[in-house]
Amino acid sequence: MNDTSEFFTDSFEGISREFTDIQPICESGTSRLYRATRFGRLFVLKTLATEALRQSMYREMLRKELEIIMQLQHPGIVQAVGLETVEGIGQCIVMEFIDGATLTDYIEGERRGTLSEEQRRHIVDDLISAVGYLHSKGIIHRDLKPENIMIAHNGLQVKVIDFGMADTDSHTTLKQPAGTLRYMAPEQTTAYTPDVRNDIYSLGLIMQDLDLGKPYRPIIERCLRPIDQRYANINELRNAIDSTLASRHRRRQWLIAGASALCLLALGALAVWLFRPSNVNEPVTRTIVDRHATDSLREVLARQQAENAATQAEMEAQMATRMGTMRDSIAQLHAESQRLQEELNRVSTAKTQAIQAFDRAATKAGIIRELDTLRHWQWHSADLSQRIQDMNRFVYNYVDALDARFSASDRDKVREALLEHWQQWNNDVEKKIKTLRNKERG
Repeated sequence: MNDTSEFFTDSFEGISREFTDIQPICESGTSRLYRATRFGRLFVLKTLATEALRQSMYREMLRKELEIIMQLQHPGIVQAVGLETVEGIGQCIVMEFIDGATLTDYIEGERRGTLSEEQRRHIVDDLISAVGYLHSKGIIHRDLKPENIMIAHNGLQVKVIDFGMADTDSHTTLKQPAGTLRYMAPEQTTAYTPDVRNDIYSLGLIMQDLDLGKPYRPIIERCLRPIDQRYANINELRNAIDSTLASRHRRRQWLIAGASALCLLALGALAVWLFRPSNVNEPVTRTIVDRHATDSLREVLARQQAENAATQAEMEAQMATRMGTMRDSIAQLHAESQRLQEELNRVSTAKTQAIQAFDRAATKAGIIRELDTLRHWQWHSADLSQRIQDMNRFVYNYVDALDARFSASDRDKVREALLEHWQQWNNDVEKKIKTLRNKERG
């Protein structure tokens, strides 16, 4: 029987296990980036520029970047496959290809002005989530800037890239000031020890560039203060944003409630005015008449009584009409109240259904069940890693498939609940993988 490589060559024309169609993307500083195809899928190859290849420090930096990025598994961070030697390029980090544009393109490039305020805030939420994950792993990026943030065309998913300047306490390479001057915290020009507040300063400048509106101004101002006056960590920053937006939402609810109360008061006042009693019995001036005028007076009184009766009947008919109008208005208010309640329940129900759908998909994928039975992670890592990424894609595919009843704001709420649930599941998976690797080494 033919070996695997022969099987692929003979049976799948045009699909190769080797990198093909290698095209340069850019060369920046000490790095070169290429786009390449393998097994019909696009990848990015990152290697050192010619001059940097001759210096051991930069080779060590490339190795450190690989060590850092291989630890990371988050939807907001570029995924690495490994380190390989590619003919014509040399040793390089193999990473996923992101079909998108940099945040710089949306801020000052050809896509400027295409993002709504809601989309810009969604990007900030995703970015804070990704940086928070980095910090939870003990990693400081140290070079956060719009150029190092990719925005996928599909769903505007954030992807943080370029960990060449990233650092952890466990590494000794590049323990000197680092970063891009425009987005670098002041202390990074002199301090050798990385600090999570370096990244918080950079996030403040990125939020400033995104023009998020008045509610974010005090938050940005604090991010840009001297290091000891900034938010101490990402959680503090996230809580400040949530608190500010929640306060804004409450103010809007109060305004809506106030407007509704004024509407009801106006309707009540209208009802009082419509149903006020009318004086139909006009005073009759008594006139002294002689006996010859008695019959004429009686005729006048009879005519007046008939007119009063007709006026009374007309008023009763008008009151009935107005009562019907009031009942219709009250019915419309009740229907509108029910509609608003259904909208609130729809988002809550959608969150529950989304989480249930994820659990069913996770059970069907059988990743956790398989990890509990495996003895060797290395033999199954490629397949399991792909299936784990598929579960992340499930989150975004599910939300994108929600029907037209859901607004963009509703979809964001469902996506946030689903991502939080995915993160809990992913944490369980990472723990099992770590346990399996430890057993393998032992």
